[in-house]
Amino acid sequence: MAERVKGGARERVRGSAKKEEEAPVASERTPRERMVYAAASLLSERGLAGTSFSEVIERSGAPRGSIYHHFPDGKDALTAEALTLVGERVLLALRAGEGGTPAQVVQRFFEAWRKVLLKTDCQAGCAIAAVANERLAHPELGARAAAVFISWERELEARLVAAGLASAKAGSAAALILASVEGALILCRARRDIAPFDAIRDALVAFVGP
Repeated sequence: MAERVKGGARERVRGSAKKEEEAPVASERTPRERMVYAAASLLSERGLAGTSFSEVIERSGAPRGSIYHHFPDGKDALTAEALTLVGERVLLALRAGEGGTPAQVVQRFFEAWRKVLLKTDCQAGCAIAAVANERLAHPELGARAAAVFISWERELEARLVAAGLASAKAGSAAALILASVEGALILCRARRDIAPFDAIRDALVAFVGP
């Protein structure tokens, strides 16, 4: 476990675990669920081309051979479910705090991704973006990834409006926030440093107002 010092405060940063430990109820998941969570995690770290069935089995701890039972249509079917999982988890994070201010909406969205960076020592990014980058080779999965991005952007817009941001500004603000998070994830992974993420978050908080 590594420690970093940012702004006078110590933050503990952990490397990627070999077993999927996304939630405290991980031990209660079925083998199929464990495989979907493991696939989402691997996609965020290694991309679509770098995620294999054997690695999903290793990380999930699911019985070898069961992956073909649960996903007879192959890797694309597993990836599609992983995209749905990530999409829904981010939407839940956005909906977790009702009301508040536009600044709090921004902070809530950024915090969901900040946890991913800290947990993996800035080695994992966005699984949706990883699949979107492969749209030429995998058009159907790319379209699914695009649909997830659209759902996040619309949810951000709705949350900003509900928090008091003018409707005329909320749409463009939502697009800016989403694009900024995705760009910040890339910068942090490249530099193995959380600082760009926090700087971009603070700038967007100032942009949308208190």
